[in-house]
Amino acid sequence: MNLKEFISHCHVEVLRSRNGLLLLRLFRCLWSQDMSRQVALRIRLAQMLRHYGFKKLSQRQLFKLATRFGVYLGNRTQIGLGVRFPHPTSVVVGAGLRIGSKCRLYQQVTLAAAPEHWQDLMPRLGDHVTVYPGAKFVGEGRVGNNVVVGANAVVNKVFGDNVVLAGVPARIVGSIEPLPIATEADE
Repeated sequence: MNLKEFISHCHVEVLRSRNGLLLLRLFRCLWSQDMSRQVALRIRLAQMLRHYGFKKLSQRQLFKLATRFGVYLGNRTQIGLGVRFPHPTSVVVGAGLRIGSKCRLYQQVTLAAAPEHWQDLMPRLGDHVTVYPGAKFVGEGRVGNNVVVGANAVVNKVFGDNVVLAGVPARIVGSIEPLPIATEADE
């Protein structure tokens, strides 16, 4: 993640698309009371530092995430634009995963690291996924786009798009209306 991507991601995730004095407001967010903004900012800062070769500083940010907020983020994890951590405590995101855009991860969520046989990043979550407290993703478990994963569900196999999952092991308990497809006229 280069500096331009860092600023654009933070503009959406940390500042929630508010304009004006962008860098000063980002600096203030490092010590704000809103833990979800601090977590998003530190994740993006660690990704940017790693991109520019500052591995020690990147690891320091990841260490602060783990010790101060209880959010463990593994190496080689790719997180899409618009991720939210409404209650960032005891969240584990393992190494080698790809998380889609506009995902919400509540407290005590575990996304286990990619299995050893995966060569590239493993897509665990698609876009527009909400994972409620205590849910776990293990083994081959992954979901598509526009999915809701209920509290304490254990996802251990592949699920598609537009579903609601619950239970141990997770199963489909409902469906969701597909998201409208954005056209160029909408943007």
